[in-house]
Amino acid sequence: MGKRELEMRVICVNTGTKYSQWYVDNLKHMIDNYSNLKYDKFEVITENRYDDERGVFNKLLMFEKFTDDQNIYFDLDVLIKGDCNHLLRKEFTLCSAHWRPAYHTPLNSSIMSWQGDCSWIHDKFMEQMDYYLLKYRRGMDQFIYEVIKDYKLYTIEDKFCSYQTILDEQDYVVYLFNQRNKEMLNEGWYAKYFKSNI
Repeated sequence: MGKRELEMRVICVNTGTKYSQWYVDNLKHMIDNYSNLKYDKFEVITENRYDDERGVFNKLLMFEKFTDDQNIYFDLDVLIKGDCNHLLRKEFTLCSAHWRPAYHTPLNSSIMSWQGDCSWIHDKFMEQMDYYLLKYRRGMDQFIYEVIKDYKLYTIEDKFCSYQTILDEQDYVVYLFNQRNKEMLNEGWYAKYFKSNI
């Protein structure tokens, strides 16, 4: 019997009340219209298991829930306007936070990709969950940087940028809005790529 072909899974997380359903629908709209990603499943994690005030640690649930096939995750506050197939990775990969000041965590989990089983990341968090929730006030990125260590990084050559530092439209395929999700509802240049919120 031949080896089963890998399925493709696109993942996002929407817990709490910060993001309305529009952000989920908008991400799927951009994936379907601009990313060229041929996916089998579009998964939305809504379980608010780790009820820290920011909810960011709920993103770790994807490593517990999705332990096979090809996976790619996007935050809800992103703009996707081009082909994203180069972002699919076999080894666990997330973003180099090249826009952040040196004192801040130098990686960012707005885009993540991996193949197969990375449940060890969630398992590591569960070993000292209360301690990690208390210690890593800057969130999951800091936890991965200081505890996980075994990861690869997307670089600026992978055609993503942060809207915190690049405000105009340039030749990037993904813009990370990085907590500026309310700006996504404005009539900026990026609105033409978004799902209508009418």
